Amino acid sequence: MMDLSKDWNELPSRVEATRLRAAREMDRPPSPDTQPPWKIPELVLCGAAVSGRIAVEGQDTRNFALDFDSFKREAIAAVKAGAAMVHIDTGGIAAIMESGLSVPEIFDKVAGDINAEIGQDWVADGNILRGRSFAENLYPVTSGMLETTLMAPRFPVDWMQTTAKVCMDNEVPLFLVIHSAAEVDLAYRYIISQGLVKKPYCFDVLIGYPFDDATDWMATYLANPKAMVHELMLIVDRIKEIDEDSIIMVNAAGRAGHYLIAQAMLLGLHVRTGTEDMAFRFPHRNDLIESNTECVLRVKQTAESLGRRLATPEEYRQMIGAKKRGKKAAA
Repeated sequence: MMDLSKDWNELPSRVEATRLRAAREMDRPPSPDTQPPWKIPELVLCGAAVSGRIAVEGQDTRNFALDFDSFKREAIAAVKAGAAMVHIDTGGIAAIMESGLSVPEIFDKVAGDINAEIGQDWVADGNILRGRSFAENLYPVTSGMLETTLMAPRFPVDWMQTTAKVCMDNEVPLFLVIHSAAEVDLAYRYIISQGLVKKPYCFDVLIGYPFDDATDWMATYLANPKAMVHELMLIVDRIKEIDEDSIIMVNAAGRAGHYLIAQAMLLGLHVRTGTEDMAFRFPHRNDLIESNTECVLRVKQTAESLGRRLATPEEYRQMIGAKKRGKKAAA
């Protein structure tokens, strides 16, 4: 800016200012100061959903978690590879769900087995949809086992609102799972606007699955890269309209897999990887993922190549307002 305290007759005219500015040649680019840094957090919250149920109907299941021992093995390996959180959901794993144990007993055993051998900090996240009663549904929360949990806004309203209240009363952050942009509106109307979750609002974006006529609910299938980019941006925009500071975690799912969470990391979002929601290493090839360790290491490498790093469990808790539990499960 020109110094207006001077005699204005001595200040250059537009023509003189243009001459003094001169033309900028391509070998003399603008100063780096003209490029302010983007608003992207250094930390990436990385969770691992280690269940192998996506491969149940396949013939080649590699190291996928399909029983108690392999679930424990994959969970511990994921944490040691750098995941701050492990998602506990054994639904669809026959060797576990048909073991004769109740849902609370299954959670106690799975989390207890992990705690007994892991030897380091981790955030326990889990599914609260299983069980024969509301008490069994919410047992992982009320028992002090889980530090975070999640729920799609597509269930009976009374059940959802009561579940959200129990989570808030127990200081367990609730991630609202979004399978399509329409569910963002449901999450806002039935949960957020009712004051049943606290800031920061947490969302878990799970898109990319194909569905068929045997499925009683729908989500967004990503058939190509353009669809992936557009759909994720649409959902993120709808979430940011609710609150710009929302925590958004994007799942590696379906064929999009790691490509989808790479896009998420480019956008400054957070990610969940693992064999619960994806089986293929790449969307354009049929190579199967070997293990959850592979999934987490790929997230770590991608994050580091983008100048970001994986959050520790304690950094994860601080970012989302989670409370470290004194008792994750009885061993």
